[in-house]
Parts: sequence; C-alpha cells; structure tokens
Amino acid sequence: MSAFFSKKQKKFQDTDQDKKILHLILFSALGAVALMIIIAAITFILTVKSKELTMVPDTKGMELANAIIKLQEKALYAGVQLRYSDTMSDKGTVLGQDPRPGTLVKAGARVMLKVSKGIAVEKLNNYVGMDITEVENHLKSLTTRYGQLLTLQKPYTYINSGQPAGTILEQKPLPGTEISLNTKLEFVISKGPVGQLTTVRDFENVSWDRALDLALADGYPFSFSIAARKRGQPAGMVVNQSPSGGSEVPFDTVRQLFITPPEKIPVDQVFGVLEKEIPMYPVPVPVTVTAVLPAGDKQVIARFKHSGGLISIPYLEPDGTSLVIAVNGEDKIREIVRIPSNQ
Repeated sequence: MSAFFSKKQKKFQDTDQDKKILHLILFSALGAVALMIIIAAITFILTVKSKELTMVPDTKGMELANAIIKLQEKALYAGVQLRYSDTMSDKGTVLGQDPRPGTLVKAGARVMLKVSKGIAVEKLNNYVGMDITEVENHLKSLTTRYGQLLTLQKPYTYINSGQPAGTILEQKPLPGTEISLNTKLEFVISKGPVGQLTTVRDFENVSWDRALDLALADGYPFSFSIAARKRGQPAGMVVNQSPSGGSEVPFDTVRQLFITPPEKIPVDQVFGVLEKEIPMYPVPVPVTVTAVLPAGDKQVIARFKHSGGLISIPYLEPDGTSLVIAVNGEDKIREIVRIPSNQ
C-alpha cells in the first residue's frame, strides 16, 4: 500500500515540474516579444524626433528645375503632375503645389508640383490666298521660348497660275488642323501666269520722278538709266524706253527707262541712279529703298517687289545721304552719295 502512494506522489511531482518548465518557456517568449515591441517603439520615437520641421516654400510660377532645387534646399522632395494650361508661355512652370506654401512638414516629406504642359492644341490658320512673305513674317511672331510653333517645309513648291506671284495656293496640313510645337507646314506657291500679255505704259516725256511713281504703281519689273542729253531733248525727262509704249509683252518683261539729268541741280544735292545687285528669289520679295539724310531724317524713296538681280532707282538727295536697300525688312545694302568732283 505504501508503495502505491509513493508512486502517486512521484507522479504528481513530475507533473508540477513540467508545468513549471512550460510556464517558464511561455513567460520567456512573452518577455522577448514585449522587449522587441519596446525597442521598436523607442526606435520609431527617436527617428521621428530626429526629423526637424521645415516650412514648404512657394514654387508657383517657377521653372520646374528651379522649383526642385528650392525644395531640396528645404530637405524636401518633389513629385510632378503634368497638366495642360491656357497659354503656351506657361509650359514647364509650376501652376500649383500640395502642401501649400507655408505649411510645416517633416524634413524629407514630398511636395507634389503641378507643372504646365502648355496649351493642349492650336488650330492651323487658313493661309491660302495670302502672300508668302506676309505669312513668313506672321509665323516668326509665333516663335516661343520653347521653340517654333510652326516650321516651314522648304524649298516651297512653285507652279504657274493665274494668281499673282507669291500667292499661296495650297497648304498642308489643312486649315483647322490641330497642331502642337514643331508642326511642319508645306505650301504650294504661285509663280504667276504663263504667257499673259500686258500693255506697256508710254513713259516718254514724263519727268523722271513721275516715271518712278508710275513704274512703282504698275508693279511690273523696271530699270532706270541716265542718258546723255542730246540737242532738243528735255531735261529730267524720260527720253526713250524699251519696250515702246503701247506694245504687248509678258508681265515679267523689264521696262527700261532712259532719263536725262535735271537742268538745274542744287549745289548741295546729288542726282543719280542707285544700281545694286540683290540675291535671286523664286518669287518677288518686298524691297524698300530709304534715304537717310545727314541730319538723321528718313524718307522712303521706293517700295516694291523684286525677284532679285539688278535694282536701279533714280534719286536726287543731299550730299552725304545714305541710301539703304532693305529686302524682306532686313537692311542689305547701304551706300553714301557724294557730289562728283566735276559737278
């Protein structure tokens, strides 16, 4: 009987021992987990406390690159959202930001920048029927700091037509087409009519300055030359011309006018013909001849269109006057007139 109780007592002692070991393992595990949580919390608190607060700067209206640098100076990072705006000039600039300027955030935070992509599209104008020179000058004004809105495809295509030389007959892309930067624009341009005859005006016995006005008004090619005055011929007049007045010639035939010097030329002035060569062009281009007087005053002598080659314009101007030839609005030739030593 005593042996039986001894075995029972030993069995209970073994069970208590197992429970103690189990409790020890369980408490050890719970303690390890609690310690890890405490260490993580302390680490998080120390990390958060180590980041100082900084104020978000105002980047609105700045170029994107400058805005990023501005944020980096405050230990902030940039995020970018692209969007269209109302004007092309806004392209590449910051339209807004989040958080707003003046907000206090932790160093290392991200600031979302809303950056303009410029206007979404433009619609192409209708240039058909316009003069190519006028269109070229207009397109120059469309250049932005980000590039050329339209790029002209050169050389142009030229064909003969009943339209005046230089008139745009066709364009590609078509009018109304939506465009963006660097869209290529192609033109078909008139070379003028073929075989069309015009009647030559009779210039003989017309004063040289009146003849110049008439030649400019007619719009046909012309040239002036000074002819030695013969007995019986009037002074300062057109004494000969080729082709003769009333003849039928193609529209591009040069009207050659021969003039005699005026009878009385003021002692301080110079009479002559400005003869200069300009580059050849496929169609007539705007040419302006301006007299810049010694005192600085300016006076336009002639304004016309010319295909290039020889230009000859008669003039009567004060000694020391500068005669300036401009092609397409750009000064190309300048010459100072002087009184000849034998005058």
